[in-house]
Amino acid sequence: MLSVHFLNVGHGDCTIIEHPSGRLTMIDINNSQEYDRQSFTDFLDERRKRKLNEGLAGLGVSITPHAGGAFGLGSLFIPPASLASSRQPVHNAFLDILEAQSEAAAELTDPVAFMQRKYPGRRLWRFVLTHPDLDHMRGLKRLYETVGFDNFWDTSNTKPKPDFRSNADREDWEFYQRLRAGSLGVPVRNYVRGNSLFAFGCNENGLPGGDNIEILSPFPALVAHCNAAEKSNDLSYILRISHANRSIILPGDAETMAWEQARLLYGRALKSDFFKASHHGRDSAYDADTLDLIAPIMTFVSVGRKPATDASRKYREKCDRVVSTRYYGNIELRIYDNGACEWEPQRNRGN
Repeated sequence: MLSVHFLNVGHGDCTIIEHPSGRLTMIDINNSQEYDRQSFTDFLDERRKRKLNEGLAGLGVSITPHAGGAFGLGSLFIPPASLASSRQPVHNAFLDILEAQSEAAAELTDPVAFMQRKYPGRRLWRFVLTHPDLDHMRGLKRLYETVGFDNFWDTSNTKPKPDFRSNADREDWEFYQRLRAGSLGVPVRNYVRGNSLFAFGCNENGLPGGDNIEILSPFPALVAHCNAAEKSNDLSYILRISHANRSIILPGDAETMAWEQARLLYGRALKSDFFKASHHGRDSAYDADTLDLIAPIMTFVSVGRKPATDASRKYREKCDRVVSTRYYGNIELRIYDNGACEWEPQRNRGN
């Protein structure tokens, strides 16, 4: 069985794969345990609307949409008599934010803690960093020191030192530089499209018994272009993992340029059963032409529901089921040896 865990890590990515071989792969990590500003603003807004609706329902107040049909704060109709009878205290905005921060943090998953709980005492066979953005490597140092990994996949990027929002960011970035330089003794794999070992089910040494990982992108010319333009998203690893005549594409933060090149090379061979939305489901990474070729039966979104940047509605136009870790929590996809598939959400199971 192939088991794929999409972890709810807020703004960032972490996917853990248990291969039929028994090996474990982690693709990216983010254990900041906090939402970025925009995600928290969205979360706070949703929470306030939910609490308002619950409170009004308790008072017997009907919620009527305006002609536009939306149920936002600006479209509520509350009968004056109901307001006059209410003796609810004014909500303290500061306490509301503190409570929301605690509630939001409780929803997020620490990948290291998940590994220790789900796979106690086990090391990762490989850690794949799709591209060198901090929201894909926060917690890398702690992961290595606590869980450990035997192979490290990295792109040949030349990204300069980014801005750090904390000392932890600086430590992870400096650790990443030591790791990719080979100073920690972990084999560093700078694979690109065209390395055929994984497409044919071989392991890192070229021997039979691999994990059926195909590298769709990047390729050397694309890496060189992205390095020159200082655009790291498009040099992301785009991986396809297959089992029992089923497959899933995991594309990091790949955007327009990477998808254009993938379409040119693969065309209809991009067809896959499952797809993880690139760049957390943002519109900047949505590519309708590519999605037509992949034609997934299910799409997984690592954040989703970000009003200004989210492409979930567009994905739903191309795919029957689009699920977000923000709504469902951690999500597990299981592909059995006979080709049967199922997915299991951490919460909201009835939806």
